[in-house]
Amino acid sequence: MKYISLVLTLLLLGSLYAVAPYVPYTVLAEDFGSNTCGGCVVAWEGLQVPLSNTHNGEFILAKLYTQSPGLTSPIVLDRFDYYEVIGLPAVIFNGKIRVNGSGEGIADGSLYNAAINQFRYSSSPLSMNVTNFSTTTGAFSGNIVKVSPAVELPGAKVVYYLLEDNISAAETKVVRSILYEDLNLTDVRSSFNFNKTFTIDPTWNPANLWAIATVQLPDKAIVQSVSTLPQPTHNLRAAMDWNNNIIGLPNIDYLSQPFWVFNQGVADNYTMHIEVDSAPDGWYFNYCDEEGGCYTGSMDVPLILGAGETTAFHLNLIIGDAGVANFRFVISSPNLGSYSIPFRYAMEGSANSDDVLVEMPLQLGSMYPNPVNASAALTLRSNKNVAVANIDVFNIKGQKVQSLSARNLVQGDNSISFSPASSLPNGIYFYKLSGSDAPALKFILLK
Repeated sequence: MKYISLVLTLLLLGSLYAVAPYVPYTVLAEDFGSNTCGGCVVAWEGLQVPLSNTHNGEFILAKLYTQSPGLTSPIVLDRFDYYEVIGLPAVIFNGKIRVNGSGEGIADGSLYNAAINQFRYSSSPLSMNVTNFSTTTGAFSGNIVKVSPAVELPGAKVVYYLLEDNISAAETKVVRSILYEDLNLTDVRSSFNFNKTFTIDPTWNPANLWAIATVQLPDKAIVQSVSTLPQPTHNLRAAMDWNNNIIGLPNIDYLSQPFWVFNQGVADNYTMHIEVDSAPDGWYFNYCDEEGGCYTGSMDVPLILGAGETTAFHLNLIIGDAGVANFRFVISSPNLGSYSIPFRYAMEGSANSDDVLVEMPLQLGSMYPNPVNASAALTLRSNKNVAVANIDVFNIKGQKVQSLSARNLVQGDNSISFSPASSLPNGIYFYKLSGSDAPALKFILLK
């Protein structure tokens, strides 16, 4: 049996007060819809799933409306143009991952959860804080601090959202106003102070107003966000600048880069351990702190973190039989409950590692001819042989109207035949790979 050096103290204090090279990332989802769009109701239902599984420091949701009197405005419509949103509903996570339509995986929230999980434990080079928000005057102030020395943010802008909750039984988290400002941050630990004032419409309920500040790059990627919504009293977060879906070599033990734990709430006494959900035989799950102390993963080890304190750990795995392991680093207290940081370790070349080895195995290309009459062809590029891929077709309301399957795909470009259903009327349609985060592509049907 293999053992790991074990250092136990009454309190794990060695790496407290360390300065992390980044901070936890807050996910922002922008939900583009209309109050006349049936699919938007389905999307809103699905978004309740990640909302119920996260808190305001982890996930923020903003709803933007078109073709909805009393809920939209020209400056809100500018965001539709900015993201080139045509079909509804469309939910865009952190400016980069777009989930369109109301088909499979929407009502149950699974596609939204998958999008959020790509950022859930990510790191940001920016720390953002709110110092003041007045619901009566619209004054909104705070600061943005650059904590990562190697990151440059050329052309970044700060986008400020003013939102209103509980406008009606069906309408909440609605964007009422938007302001913009260029961000100027140079040296590490440099600070940018913002002080903006929204114009408050007298018909809005001041008690239901709140605000978001988010930093967005020219490629639309959102670097960090913060809101005026209340944060949990006990608020533990984790962040890492590496992928928690790990690909490793057979028979090679693994020591990870550090992952950081941030106490963003009040001081608390915790215990921590590694919980294994599934693993091949002969694996041992351990971890080490930044001071060189190493701990058996299955044993509860005490940890004290004061308000605002951070600490870091490294996974230290002894690899046995080939396969895939799913496990969690769990930190618990009576006040917090349990906070889990999930990891997945797949050996390179194992059958179960393909889904993490290749992030985008398929890329959908243009349709020809376009406009489409009786039939057309589209290109589907694959980086490996694939048995089957599904392509969904949506109308301009975001409703799925047709699906087709592409089978026996080979590596390289594949030409896929498409015949629109006879029941489809002329108009604008969109097509995308089922389950893909890539934006939908457009075609026009003219019979």
